[in-house]
Amino acid sequence: MENKQPLLWSMFALAFLALLIKASSYAQIKIEMIKVPAGSYMMSPLDLGTQQFEADGTTVRPSVKVVFEKPFLLARTEITQEQFAAALGRNPSLHVKGDNVGNLPVENVCFYDAIEYCNALSKMENFPPRYTLERVTRGADGAITFAMVKDVGGAGYRLPTEAQWEYASRAGSIAGWSHGDDESLVGKFAWWKAESSGESKPVATKLPNAWGFHDMAGNVWEWCWNPESKVGGTQPMRGGSWFNCATCCRNTGRCVSEPTSREGTVGFRVARDGDLNNPDAHAKSPKMSKADLPYSVGLSCFPNSPSLVDQT
Repeated sequence: MENKQPLLWSMFALAFLALLIKASSYAQIKIEMIKVPAGSYMMSPLDLGTQQFEADGTTVRPSVKVVFEKPFLLARTEITQEQFAAALGRNPSLHVKGDNVGNLPVENVCFYDAIEYCNALSKMENFPPRYTLERVTRGADGAITFAMVKDVGGAGYRLPTEAQWEYASRAGSIAGWSHGDDESLVGKFAWWKAESSGESKPVATKLPNAWGFHDMAGNVWEWCWNPESKVGGTQPMRGGSWFNCATCCRNTGRCVSEPTSREGTVGFRVARDGDLNNPDAHAKSPKMSKADLPYSVGLSCFPNSPSLVDQT
C-alpha cells in the first residue's frame, strides 16, 4: 500500500499556512477599541450651541444628565473601507482614489449596512451577534433595503447610542469641541469643509481627543443607535463630515436620515459592551425618556440634500 504520510503532511502544512495568512490578514483589519470610563455628563440639547434660548432668555430645553454605571468600548477610529470589505465582501464607498484607499473611512453606507457589519464582525471574533434582523429585503447589489432590527444585548459589536457617542466625543470637555471653544483650532482635530478639499481623508490623520478617539469631529457622519426609533423610522448620525462647516462638527453636531439613506459623507464606528480584559462584563446603556431624546435644528448635512430635522 502506498505511503500517504508525506501527502497528509503536505495537506496539513498547506492548511496551517492558510490559517496563518488569514490570521495575518485579520490582524491588519482588527478593530482597535478604547475603554470609555464609567461616569456622567450633561448631554446637550444638540442645537447650534450648548444651549438654546427663547427671546426672553428662558431655556427651550435644558441639558440632560446621563450616567454610565459601567465602562463600554468604542472604536478608536471610524470603520475603514478595508475593514468593511473584509467583513462583508463589498465596498460601497464613493471615495476610492489615492495611495491609502483601504484606510479611508467607509462611506455611502446606510443604517442597515452598519447593523449588518456589526453582526459580521461579531461572528468574526466569535461573539454572538448583537442584532436580529427580520423581514429582510435586499436590492440587486445584495445590500439591505428593509429590515426589522432588534437589539438583543450581549457582548457583540453594535452602534453606540447618541449619549455614548457624545460622552466619548466630549472626553470630559464641556466646550463646543473636545479641544475647547476656539474654532481656529478645529483643523488640528477634524477634516471639515475648509480642510478636506471636498473628500474624505484616511482615518487617524488628525489629532485625537483627550481619550484617544480620532475623527469624532468631521471626516464622515457616524450612524448611532436610537432605541426609541420606530421600525423603518429615521436614525441619528453624529459629528459632521468633510462637507460640513466647523459648527456642524461640534460635540452637538447631529443629523437624522432614513435607514436606507446612503451618502458619501456618512460612515460609522462600532461599540461593544464589556471590558477589554473581560468581554462578558456587560455595560449598561443609560435609559432616557422620549421627552429627553435629543433634537436637531435644520442643518444641511449632505451635499445636494435638504436640511434634515428629527421628526420623533
